[in-house]
This record gives sequence, C-alpha cells and structure tokens, in this order.
Amino acid sequence: MKKALLTIGNTLRGDDGVTTYLGHLVEKEKIGWNVFYGDDTPESQFHTLRAFAPDVIVVADAMTGINVGSVEVIDISDDRDYMYSTHNLPMPILLSYLRGFCDVVLFLGLNVDIEKVLEINPSLSEEAQATARRALIKMLEIDAIFDEQMIS
Repeated sequence: MKKALLTIGNTLRGDDGVTTYLGHLVEKEKIGWNVFYGDDTPESQFHTLRAFAPDVIVVADAMTGINVGSVEVIDISDDRDYMYSTHNLPMPILLSYLRGFCDVVLFLGLNVDIEKVLEINPSLSEEAQATARRALIKMLEIDAIFDEQMIS
C-alpha cells in the first residue's frame, strides 16, 4: 500500500511549522509513509502526489481554536463554510482535488496556540514539538488501520 503525508505550514511563522516537524519525525521513524512538504503552497505538490499514486493521503496542517496540543482526524469533506488554513487554498477545496485521484484522503489537524503563529519566528515551541510527537502516534494508529485492512 502506498501512503502519503502532505504537510502544510510555514516554518518561518513559529508553530505553523509543526507539520513540517511531523514530516521529519515520520521520515526519521521510517514508518512507510512518503512525505510531501507543501509548505505555504500545498498545491505545488499535487503533480508529485498524483505521480506517486498513493492509496491513502493524510493532509496535516496546524489549526487553532480547538484544544491546544490536541491532534485530531477531522472530516471536513463537505464543510465549505470555513477556511481551516492560513494558506491560499481553502482546505475543503484542496481535499476535494486530492480525492480526484486518491479515494482515501484524511485531514489531520495539529492544534497550536494562535499567538505562536502570528509573527515571523523560525523556532518551534516545545509545546508544538510535543504536539507533533502526538501526531506521529496518530499516524502510527492510522497506519495500523490500513495495514489491518490490507490483511482482511
């Protein structure tokens, strides 16, 4: 099974770079996911993702407004009223495009403190690093679900 993680975030905006850190953790742990770093423009990775032809894509982005430090898989497939991202392309539209060539697309929200994403800051807080480590555990859980489906 081919699995892709698309990270979205700006590493120059403090904790907005939390998913880039998650991508590095996933690569370091060698858990079988190909990481695509979307940075501020995740659509720049669409052609590479399409060529990879994954069976599952997890799109990870920093979120605010929910419990800081929590990591959640959220279904926003039909929610077009909100823009969950600080980036140019609204998340529901991004996910809709990805579903055009991959049947399973999940959104993984890493909740960070809004105060730590507002200014230019190339550092990631300890709190955001801990959130990324929790997200790695969530990625392992997702991985186990899809490995189990392969066996069934």
